[in-house]
Amino acid sequence: MNVAFIPSRIPPGDSKGMPGKNGTKLLFCGKPLVQWAIECAKETKLFDKIVVSSNDADVLGLARKMGCIADRRPDELCQSESIIDDAMIEYFSRTPTAYDYICLLQPTSPLRSVKDVVGSYRAVQRKKWHSVVTVQWNPVMAWVKEPSKAGSICLYQIHKRPNRQTRDNFFLENGAVYWMKYRAFMTTGNRIIDPLRCFVYEMPAERSLEVDNPYDWFLAEKTYEWLNGGRK
Repeated sequence: MNVAFIPSRIPPGDSKGMPGKNGTKLLFCGKPLVQWAIECAKETKLFDKIVVSSNDADVLGLARKMGCIADRRPDELCQSESIIDDAMIEYFSRTPTAYDYICLLQPTSPLRSVKDVVGSYRAVQRKKWHSVVTVQWNPVMAWVKEPSKAGSICLYQIHKRPNRQTRDNFFLENGAVYWMKYRAFMTTGNRIIDPLRCFVYEMPAERSLEVDNPYDWFLAEKTYEWLNGGRK
């Protein structure tokens, strides 16, 4: 049995990046973000159950209307700093059903396709892998700012500075699809489970856009129009 878990909580004060994005009133190309995730899950025909986890009455109402399990998430797991993995553990710990696979579909990736979900599912079915994470190619040259110190941390070797052509195996987690074996996830409480047994499933850049702020929203809507021949 497979289950899709769609988180759509609204933290106190709403989203810091874009207020209202996780609700039902702000429409992305005509539909709330959570509806895009539900429809994608349904179209794959992979799931015995689709769970929408939220603290918002409108989101939960939409989930019921679309035939999903509408689960009222505890307030302590709806804060800005709350981690989705904790919300999944909380839900599955009080649910008697044991599944084969869990698929996490975040509403903030509305351009993810059925092909992405099905393709990544085929990967996690192999015995070698405990989980799958979707990514996009990104030759990142990353730094981490240290607010408590004078400098910052460079995440590459400055004396062996890589060019773009030598970074064809650099990838960025895009947040679109996560698959995990149920028992392994419930044991570790972490969606990745074990990096050495996590399959990296590449998605194209145009379907990897994650909506966190108004600029992301603008780019994603324009990309949707481009992908659909100008139709919004």
